[in-house]
Amino acid sequence: MMYSYYAFRAMQYRIPKWVQVTVTIFQLSQMIVGCFVNYKAYVYKQAGAPCDIAYSNIFWSLVMYAIYFGLFLHFFFVNYLFKRPPAVKIDDQKKNK
Repeated sequence: MMYSYYAFRAMQYRIPKWVQVTVTIFQLSQMIVGCFVNYKAYVYKQAGAPCDIAYSNIFWSLVMYAIYFGLFLHFFFVNYLFKRPPAVKIDDQKKNK
């Protein structure tokens, strides 16, 4: 689904705002799940459960998901929550002088 969304965006189709917000929320959810899976793998290994994942893999995967989460969260706030000032056209600026 997300690759289709990106393909349409790359082709400069206008995507409804609610779809854009939904895709970003899905991405944020994916990063949360990724962090949780790594946390659980760490807990299982600490408890002595058989787990073939190396600690270094858990660490770097958790770092990656946490960074992606931060980036998507920043994107979400900047693009969907913060109010942007209306764009002023150059012609409007010349009229005000």
